[in-house]
Amino acid sequence: MKIIYCIPQLYRLGGMERIVSIKMNLLVKEGYDVSVITTDQGNRPFYFELDKRIKHYDLNINYEQNTGNRLIKKFFLLLYKYYIHKRRLESLLFVLKADIVISTFSDEMFILPYIKDGSKKIVEFHFCRNMFKLLSQKGIFHLIDIFKSKRRIRSLKKFDSFVCLSNEDAQNWTELNNVEVIYNISPLKFSSKATLKEHRVISVGRYSYQKGYDRLINAWALISKEIPEDWTLHIVGEGCLRQELTDQIKRLGLENSVFLDGVSENISKDYLSSSIAVFTSHYEGFLLALAEAESAGVPVVSFDTPCGPKDIIEDGKDGFLVPNGDISQIAKKIYLLIQDEKLRTIMGRNAYENSKRFNENIIIPQWISLFDRVSHN
Repeated sequence: MKIIYCIPQLYRLGGMERIVSIKMNLLVKEGYDVSVITTDQGNRPFYFELDKRIKHYDLNINYEQNTGNRLIKKFFLLLYKYYIHKRRLESLLFVLKADIVISTFSDEMFILPYIKDGSKKIVEFHFCRNMFKLLSQKGIFHLIDIFKSKRRIRSLKKFDSFVCLSNEDAQNWTELNNVEVIYNISPLKFSSKATLKEHRVISVGRYSYQKGYDRLINAWALISKEIPEDWTLHIVGEGCLRQELTDQIKRLGLENSVFLDGVSENISKDYLSSSIAVFTSHYEGFLLALAEAESAGVPVVSFDTPCGPKDIIEDGKDGFLVPNGDISQIAKKIYLLIQDEKLRTIMGRNAYENSKRFNENIIIPQWISLFDRVSHN
């Protein structure tokens, strides 16, 4: 069976890029003929290593070049790029003759259902529908958002299957009758579990609005004078809000206990040397880092963010779910786990067992089953 993935690029570090790369590699090992089509990769190297049997085609659309232009110019340039994208993608798919083509909810999502190349079409969504509400604009831009939303639904209805990452998000797409739920793979494999004796709290993700690290730093400030001085918070990642977060840390006098570690060269080691993992996102699709922390046997504390954490955490068993935005409550749960080593140990053990649901040996067969069902419809 020939499978094709469509994704804007694979040269950046990102959760979607990571998961798609992992799935392609695993499917090749299962005997599938796998290709990937990008629009903005160019000649840049892949961030995550791909099996040499995976074929790559770049359409050279370069949507990213459109950022920064004035509104009118941006609009017409986008229409032109969309036109070129459709022509090049359609031409390539008729040559490749795939059995299944998978969209990653990028610009190709509005094109693929209308290309009659004989392939079945699947779209996978790596965020959650609430994201559109949280990022909605005002004025005339709000009208544009409404138009895009209606257009989005029209396109999604035409796919053979629409895959969400959580049961919670699947319930948001009431207009659709083609929704499936397949969790992300937790890609890290640990030969041992965290000892949970290190006085270290970790969070992993981009320094962006989505991840809500300003909320995490504010929560830490509430308990910083109550906990032993050797407990530290490490935020692993990188992003556009580094300077703002740095300023916040200084303003709150937390320079000796909160650290922006940047991108890790050994994230497995970071998890194993931590005793608590905390996540304060505004929205998610799955929250891969949370599943990774659990696979290292680390208990977790998270806002009940739409969507993802509710599907992963069993509140009070392997971690704590806190009402979204309740900074004082998430601070209390962090403090509780810092104070109670026995509770950390119990929750860490439960987290490790819970994480087995996201093993590749569980998830990849679900994708293969979907491919078979879609192919025979």
